[in-house]
Amino acid sequence: MRFDEFVEGHGVAVSPVDEFAGFVVEVGIPEDWDPFDSAPGMRVWIWRSDPRIHEFCANAVLTMHRVEAVLDLGDVFAMLVDQQLQSVPGSHEVHRELAAATEGVGVVGALAMHITRELGTIASESRSRIITAEQETLIAQLTVTALHDSPVDRADVWLTVRTGASAGPVSVGHRRASR
Repeated sequence: MRFDEFVEGHGVAVSPVDEFAGFVVEVGIPEDWDPFDSAPGMRVWIWRSDPRIHEFCANAVLTMHRVEAVLDLGDVFAMLVDQQLQSVPGSHEVHRELAAATEGVGVVGALAMHITRELGTIASESRSRIITAEQETLIAQLTVTALHDSPVDRADVWLTVRTGASAGPVSVGHRRASR
C-alpha cells in the first residue's frame, strides 16, 4: 500500500513542516548547487554545472512531514517506497535498505531506483529518516535525481537528523561527505 493511500484511508493528518521540534535536520549540498525552489516542507536544489543540463538537470529535493499518529517505522518506509515506485512511470527498484539510525532515534532508509525515459536512464536515490516522537511520526526524505551517466557526485548530497534543539529550519552545509 502506498503511504498516500494509507493516510487517506485511515484519516491520518499529515502536515508539511520546515523543522522538527527536538531535532536538528542537516542537509549537505555541494557548493556549486543552487537553491531552486521551496515551499512549506520542501526545498529543491539544482546542479547548474551539470553538463547535460539541457536534457535533465541533476537535482535534490528535501521533503519533511509531521504525521499526527505514531506509526510503525518499517511500515512507513515500505509505504513510502511503494508510493515512489508506483508514482513514477517506467521506474524500477535497484536497491532498498532500512536500519536503525546511528545518530539517534528512528530509522534510516535508502531507496535506489532507475527510471526509463527516451533521453536515457534516470537514477534516483532517496534517503529517508523516520522518527516517532510523542504522538507523532516525523519523516524527512532527501532524493537526488540525475541522468544515470551524469558525473554528479551523489555522495556529496546527504541528510542527517539528530536530537537537539532546533535552531530553525533545515541547516544546509557544504562539507564533502566522508567516503
